[in-house]
Amino acid sequence: MAFSPDRQPALLRRSESQRQMAKPPTIHAVAARAGVSTATVSKVVNRINVGMSETTRQRVEEAIRDLGYRPSRVGRSLRTLRRSTIGMAIVDASPSFLADPFTTNLVAGLTNHLSARGFGLLLHGIKPHELRDSVLVRESEVDALCVTLSGSRRDRLSYIKLLTELGQPFVTFQDQPVASAKDACFVRQDDRAGAVGLARYILEKRRAKRAVMFISELSWPAIEQRVSGFRDVFDDKRVSLDLVRCDETSSASIVAAAEAYLARTAPPDVFIGQNDQVALTVMQVLKRHNIRVPGDVGVCGFNAFPFSGFADPPLTTARSPAYELGQLGAAVILDRLEAGHFRKREHVLAVDLVAGASV
Repeated sequence: MAFSPDRQPALLRRSESQRQMAKPPTIHAVAARAGVSTATVSKVVNRINVGMSETTRQRVEEAIRDLGYRPSRVGRSLRTLRRSTIGMAIVDASPSFLADPFTTNLVAGLTNHLSARGFGLLLHGIKPHELRDSVLVRESEVDALCVTLSGSRRDRLSYIKLLTELGQPFVTFQDQPVASAKDACFVRQDDRAGAVGLARYILEKRRAKRAVMFISELSWPAIEQRVSGFRDVFDDKRVSLDLVRCDETSSASIVAAAEAYLARTAPPDVFIGQNDQVALTVMQVLKRHNIRVPGDVGVCGFNAFPFSGFADPPLTTARSPAYELGQLGAAVILDRLEAGHFRKREHVLAVDLVAGASV
């Protein structure tokens, strides 16, 4: 059916109206609705409350909700030269790196703090020696970086040198400060002090001459610090410490390492897990061999995440503030973006002893 000429203007007006309705609301529409300037709307969107009354803020937020306004991250990045995104690189050989409870808690604390302040997290698991070729390094898509590094001290220093050369600020979790990393901050828990506290508690509870510690095949700075703490106390008291390596992400690997150790030597006085997962798995192996805990041997772990409370007997361990580390790292990197420099080079959180009944 042909359109009559007198109907075409009405159809055109309706089409134009529909196109306008389809357009997303703008910051100007929000400002008009709330009766404020676009600068005030921008402040509310970016959570800047300085010089603004609570009534005004609520009025703007109500206009944003009513209109369904969503600020453009691209537009904001063009104005502020920021992308409102932090990159997180976890250098770990395991494809299931996020299954590790410490990593899970760390990332949760980091992303929750960032998202509450309008920032996103771009998370990448990266295999050792592949950091240079990763997207986070090759493409500048983030405002700053956070990293958790594994490998030997030499490998980690090479990673830190690479990150320094990028010219971006970065936070390193769980490693020692490096003087040459000028625009970096090191956030960690005091793993060595936690191990010292555990070692002293063990020797208060039982007479020990031999101990064995199950640690991961991949080197981690935190585990190096824990081994160092145990050795400092044990060496002083002439307690030998053997190290047994295993894949700490695999129960089968931990069981195989424990079985092999028991097959070649008598049980030590103390079994130490680099974390609670290792310690709990070793306890199951000991139970199958009718080796009593703590009657025949003592067992301790590290981290004290909630699942360790299911141990029987209750596990002696040390509580890691992993979630708080993530929060702190996020706060530090956001403060760096605002201030233009890190106020401190290093932040260290305490690790608390959890006195169970397993030693």
